[in-house]
Amino acid sequence: MIDRIFTLKARNRGKAISVRVALITLAAMVAFAAASQTACSKKVRVAVEDTGPVRVVVLPFMVSSEKAGGEKELQWAAMAAPALLIKASRRLPDIEIVPFWEVMPVAISAAGAARSFTDDNAAAAANWLSAQWAIMGEIRGTKSSSSYTMVLDFIPTDSSTVPFRYIKTRRMDNFGTNFYAGLRQWLRYATARPIPLLPVREPGLQKMRQLGEALDKEYGWLVTAEPGAAQAAVDEMLLEDENWARLMLRPTMYPDLAKQQPEN
Repeated sequence: MIDRIFTLKARNRGKAISVRVALITLAAMVAFAAASQTACSKKVRVAVEDTGPVRVVVLPFMVSSEKAGGEKELQWAAMAAPALLIKASRRLPDIEIVPFWEVMPVAISAAGAARSFTDDNAAAAANWLSAQWAIMGEIRGTKSSSSYTMVLDFIPTDSSTVPFRYIKTRRMDNFGTNFYAGLRQWLRYATARPIPLLPVREPGLQKMRQLGEALDKEYGWLVTAEPGAAQAAVDEMLLEDENWARLMLRPTMYPDLAKQQPEN
């Protein structure tokens, strides 16, 4: 009887040891699996690579109106809007704007007699100028007597990238700030990086009318070209932002712009 009792105790002790060993082994396996998953998750988190400023082409805008006067009432905005957009871009160092005077010959060729852009010919123009994105825009009249709709289409030259659109309906006087907001939202999308929000206040689009008309004559977008006739506009732009002026008008055409190289 005693031998049987000792035998049973030995068997129970052996089972207890086996269970203990099994639990220790299981705990070790769980710990190893957790460590492996943590290591894998760390490998997946790849930091966003800083590839430098995004090179962008800004194209002349298309205009339309439901108000009295039709398109001719807004014709000046076709060139004034890109000028104000380029001015707003100067506050975002992650954007590299291709000089407008380099863009215009390519834009005129791409848009043709219709003076209109599609995603395809906008991307082709940007690609020709070694840019990553093209911005084509539209100013639309509304039934309201005081508001207009602005559409900004950001078109990538890489076919695997999805375009981006920004739309706002505002008074003409508010479009300067909205241009900056649209650029900032697109830049966050294009770079996947946070973009600081600056307290920006740009002039309204209506104040750019004379500049728009001068640029139209300079490049012959909607009127007959008169190169070299924008000296008054150059003088005003130089007082506000010299590098903006050099982005808009060819420095070799206007001596005041050629005195100093533009800064980024």
